[in-house]
Amino acid sequence: MPAGTPRSGDLNDTGPIPTGSSGSDEPSIGTVAGGGLAYPAPSEPERRRRWPKVLAWTLIPLVLLLGAAAGVGWHYSNEILTVTDGEESYDVEIVDVRDGAVVLAGDEVDHPQITGLEWDGGYARLLAGAETTADGVLREFEPFPDTPDPGTSARLDFYAAPEELASVTEIGAEHITFDAPLGALDATYVPGEQDRWVIFVHGRGAGRAETFRLLPAVAELGYPSMAISYRNDTGAPQDPNGWWGLGWTESADLAAAVDHAVANGADDVVLVGYSMGASIVGNYLRTEGDDRVAGVIYDSPVLSWTDTVNFEAADRGLPSFLTTLASAAVRVRAGIDFSELDQVEHADRLDIPVLLVHGTGDETVPVASSDEFAEQRPDLVTYLRLDGAEHVQGWNSHRRLYEDSVVTFLSGL
Repeated sequence: MPAGTPRSGDLNDTGPIPTGSSGSDEPSIGTVAGGGLAYPAPSEPERRRRWPKVLAWTLIPLVLLLGAAAGVGWHYSNEILTVTDGEESYDVEIVDVRDGAVVLAGDEVDHPQITGLEWDGGYARLLAGAETTADGVLREFEPFPDTPDPGTSARLDFYAAPEELASVTEIGAEHITFDAPLGALDATYVPGEQDRWVIFVHGRGAGRAETFRLLPAVAELGYPSMAISYRNDTGAPQDPNGWWGLGWTESADLAAAVDHAVANGADDVVLVGYSMGASIVGNYLRTEGDDRVAGVIYDSPVLSWTDTVNFEAADRGLPSFLTTLASAAVRVRAGIDFSELDQVEHADRLDIPVLLVHGTGDETVPVASSDEFAEQRPDLVTYLRLDGAEHVQGWNSHRRLYEDSVVTFLSGL
């Protein structure tokens, strides 16, 4: 027989091993009806050799899935933290300029609330009301301080005030600086005869002009008023890591502003926070206390970053567990603790009066957070819930009610 040619029964020199025989250390192979082979159950050593492979094939997809989810969470944390410079686009056309009115073409020009109209080198304020005509949308305006020319490209600006407040008011607004941990910061200051100062803190990516709608009404009451810049603002010292602190770090700049006010004659202060500015105010109260604070005004406030991130994620159709991963990434990368910043979760800490303003049309920060905050502390929170008002636009849509509420609140402190 040629070498390598198999012989019948070559498993054992004595011939084929009957089914069920244990004549060899190897597992026995028998036959089943129909001529098929019956393989015995694997031995214990074989099972021990197989389980790492089974475990690997089970864990590899899970690890890949978790890795992908963590990557998405890390990416989302970039959006939360990274400071970016927004570019303004002039997408509104000034079709015509008539006696005290302009005809406009573009998105949202028929939104009938007070808003700003900005173009290259000029600024005006559109008054409440809008009328659709054959040529476009007719809006009454006041020069603030400028009048546009027909054919000019412009943009809508809900701040409703230019960056130079002194150019549109006679309340004595001036530019000052104050010392802060990362260097000198700019502020707009209006003097007053009272011993209580009001300090305005704008939102993330905004500027001091965001606060200029309300500031004149407050200053006219005699309160020295100060709208501050903070780290990462345009022209301000930048945080070395290039990230927003979401209130966690910026509160140190607010503390410096309060120090400046006290050093210049303030007995105490009222803090006004817009959007993320409310998180800055809240973290100041957590870290510095409220001994020098008579009260707080919040407009469309980020009271809970967890609520806000979940709200924005839901708007994008992202599952909630990704926001948990993003929050964890923010904690690992920047040391920011969302729980400690959460003023809803820690509403029991509140010990000073708050005027809370939030619109039901806010698509950036959930009004539900303000609802819960007000419900938890009715003893200290006066809640102005504005029907239909958009993010930080309660003044624009309900100016008289808004300003009257602020005056009443300040007078009662």
